[in-house]
Amino acid sequence: MHIIISSYSKNSLALIQWAAEKRLQQVTVCHVETGWSAEGWPEFVSRAEAFVRDKGFDVQRLVSRVTFADLMDIKRGFPSREHQWCSLHLKGITLLQWLDEKDPECQATLLMGNRNPEQLTEKPVPEYVESSEYLGGRRLWYPLFELGDRERDALLSRTGLNPPAGGGCAPCINASTAELSRLSEMEIHRTEELEEDLGVPMFGALYGKSADIRSIVRRAKQHADDEARPFKFGCSAEFGCGG
Repeated sequence: MHIIISSYSKNSLALIQWAAEKRLQQVTVCHVETGWSAEGWPEFVSRAEAFVRDKGFDVQRLVSRVTFADLMDIKRGFPSREHQWCSLHLKGITLLQWLDEKDPECQATLLMGNRNPEQLTEKPVPEYVESSEYLGGRRLWYPLFELGDRERDALLSRTGLNPPAGGGCAPCINASTAELSRLSEMEIHRTEELEEDLGVPMFGALYGKSADIRSIVRRAKQHADDEARPFKFGCSAEFGCGG
């Protein structure tokens, strides 16, 4: 059994297309909703799921037991790029509970779309992790680990899908300057309300306590050509974020 842990990002969609072209058998594509998705994201996920079913794969959509906003309220603050605990609570726990029901004997091979060309940390993406400590000791496979952008984009083009900006978390603590510059008014407003409720800005650890979301977006629009995500400390990718 193969389980693709998917964020429906470009890498994830390319991986699903790769699996279809390789005629991988017994494939389930699993996605976790965080309750903090970009405007229009649920509609895109529905189209992506239709694409997955068209490839003959099973679809599993999970919903985090706690929303992003509720988690921030419990923690009374936001994660940072150095301390990215959001992925564990929003995706990891929900995913692990489902895996223990779906694959209690830990026989499944889990697949993720992370690649080395985009990896900005010192830790490279391997091809295999024989026993992942984050995923219950299951085997983890990164089939695209050596794939360059051109090859990834070729796979993506064959899906006929183009993920909208923001994806499952908008804004993400690891958002690029370009992603921040494209936040919608709805996404800015809900972040602003959460910042006011918590009494701290989302990106305060990076830009200071006075840097609220609107000032961050104004700053981002001055440098909106930067699409690179600043994974200085490494994205919390063990549970499908960014992959």
